[in-house]
Amino acid sequence: MQKNQTIALVVIIVIAIGAVGAYVYFRPPVYEQTLIMGTTDSVESSLDMAQSYDYFGWEIITALSSGLVEIEPGSQAGANDIMPALALSWTRTVDGKTWDFVLRQGVKYEDGRIFNATDVKYSFDRNCNLTGDGLAEGDGPQVSMEYSAIINSVEVTGVYGVRFNLKISFAPFLQLLSCAASYIVDRVHAPKNHVVSYVEGDARASHPCGLGPYVLANWTRIGGEDSEMRLEKNPDYWGAAAGLPKNDNVTIRMYATSNALATAMTTGEIDIAYRQISALQVQTFKSDPDVRVWQGIGAQIQYLCFQQRIYPFNITDVRRAITASLNMTHLCGSVFLGTADPLYSMIPVGMAYHKDSFKIYGEANWTYTQTLLAALGYNSTNKLVVDFYYESSGHYPESANQALVYQADLQASGVITVVLHGLEWAAFRLARNAGTMPVFVYGWYPDFIDPDNYEFLPFAPWLNLGYNSTYPATGVQQYNYWIGGRSAATEAGRLGNYTALQDLQASVCSVVPLWQSSTVAVTGLNVHGVIMDITVNWRHWLVYLGATATTGP
Repeated sequence: MQKNQTIALVVIIVIAIGAVGAYVYFRPPVYEQTLIMGTTDSVESSLDMAQSYDYFGWEIITALSSGLVEIEPGSQAGANDIMPALALSWTRTVDGKTWDFVLRQGVKYEDGRIFNATDVKYSFDRNCNLTGDGLAEGDGPQVSMEYSAIINSVEVTGVYGVRFNLKISFAPFLQLLSCAASYIVDRVHAPKNHVVSYVEGDARASHPCGLGPYVLANWTRIGGEDSEMRLEKNPDYWGAAAGLPKNDNVTIRMYATSNALATAMTTGEIDIAYRQISALQVQTFKSDPDVRVWQGIGAQIQYLCFQQRIYPFNITDVRRAITASLNMTHLCGSVFLGTADPLYSMIPVGMAYHKDSFKIYGEANWTYTQTLLAALGYNSTNKLVVDFYYESSGHYPESANQALVYQADLQASGVITVVLHGLEWAAFRLARNAGTMPVFVYGWYPDFIDPDNYEFLPFAPWLNLGYNSTYPATGVQQYNYWIGGRSAATEAGRLGNYTALQDLQASVCSVVPLWQSSTVAVTGLNVHGVIMDITVNWRHWLVYLGATATTGP
């Protein structure tokens, strides 16, 4: 009896020690430090979701606020990659037009007020002007992204229940909700009828955000230009139980040039350099043993456009011949020094449903170019003349150098002559609107992370390419695949439509993908938690200082 009692006591002690050990082992680590980031970015307009429509503004909004859902870091942003945020769960009707969300309970604004369904309805009614009595400005991202063509109304179904009634069946609705334009405002700081703008000396009055991993402690401008921002850990953040954010504070310093940013990184003035470091500087940092270069997929693309109301670019084989002459490996290696990658679909690499359909042409396939053009009467003595337009004012990266490579590669076919025309951005846009540029390069950066936000480009009215009117049969076919992809009730339905659409686009070359950017950051060896994925979200709250790395990321 005494022996059994002793054994039982030992077992209890072992179990107790194990439980304590397990608690210590699984308890989220504590990170207490300040990270200093340098960038050449700044806030373009404001930090109000109803107006902000720039990369950096959205990055700060996602640090100061939260959406109903988030995209899983490192994923392809597909249907299975959506994570709960302020909403714990959701359902939709069979027709895809009604979405019900169950909200997270106990989430606090910084004044102690509890977040609920009323805050969701207020945010969308205000930012999207769904009720017609919202923002007087009415020119925010929700207008450009056509929220009002998707969302009919938002209604409260309970204290923690909210319903979105859609006008159309819109498969990527969760992806739309994950972008900064769909983040929730703090209605105490978000007047219904006007945008919140920068207020000197008062960071809290300078934005309508709340519920994010950070609060904005400081926002300094000098001479009207952003100089520094300071983010401090939000003690009431709903993700705190998971150990987020992983740092207490983030200081963001703005630099006027990429050279100044690179110097700050080299001298140790900052822990992180992110946007915009030149390709040559990236190459230099890659050989520096005292820093880490993180490089991942980017979401910016550029593509070739044909004005199909101008002869002979209304001829499919002319467009195919030009496409076959391109050598995107040459471009990405010589102009971007490996900080961009060849792209063979209008859907970027790393995103759901991507297929390399344009690989059917190969690269620098001049024999095929010659064959196609010979049938149309073009040869080495009667060359196809291509008036090739690019913007010359720096709106796109390395535009002039890109144009020289395109010219060299097309002319290397021996049957094409390229005449280059550089126009500053304002004139370039006017010529685009007028439809006077036979062949030109354009770019796109997504509003939300889904193929729908890329595959609409051939139909974009502002591109004014004339494809659908020139080729009504395949134009309608492309359009139907696009609508099918955005409205399909299943993943198989979306995949089928987008696969067919990419193949058709490669066949007719209405637009031609050129390259996809990489995302690059340079950090100290003790910086961890950087994730580069197709969202191109920086995610300040996951980055932290730790042990010095001895190998690359």
